[in-house]
Amino acid sequence: MATLALPTHSFPISRIFSTTGFSTAAFFTSKQTDEVETELRKSVSLGKAPHTAYEQLLNVFESCREPGWDGYGAEAVSLRTYQYAYEFLESLPSGIPIPTIGVEADGQLTFEWYHDPSWVLSVSVSPEGDLHYAALLGHLSRLSGTEPFLGNTPREILGIIRRLFSCKDLTR
Repeated sequence: MATLALPTHSFPISRIFSTTGFSTAAFFTSKQTDEVETELRKSVSLGKAPHTAYEQLLNVFESCREPGWDGYGAEAVSLRTYQYAYEFLESLPSGIPIPTIGVEADGQLTFEWYHDPSWVLSVSVSPEGDLHYAALLGHLSRLSGTEPFLGNTPREILGIIRRLFSCKDLTR
């Protein structure tokens, strides 16, 4: 059985609520808010169903961290790629549908949001922290590009995810 050692620093968690105060009341409010936020994130309907997505990410990483994992000479998924993918998953706002997590032969981890064959988004995470994306948004709209991952979900990718799941109201 393989064991994964992660760095001792924690990954950044985007906050739903925050305070910048320094008074006793501000510290109390911040502590209470942290507790409520923790409970919200545990909720499948309001949170991100963390165990499913994070376990899936870890399973994919552990299965593909050796060169040739596919039997055809695929590149290994690096620890740095896994770290960026973890941080990207963590940066997704609450309420965003959980993506399917996979891997490409070049060692990049992928996140896929699928609505139907003509409504899909794929985001690949590189070891340099780049997010390469390609989307089909209906039969006439195709988007692709690269965004640097700087700790938050890039607006372009977030906008595509929102469009993807509002597509049931659009004419195909």
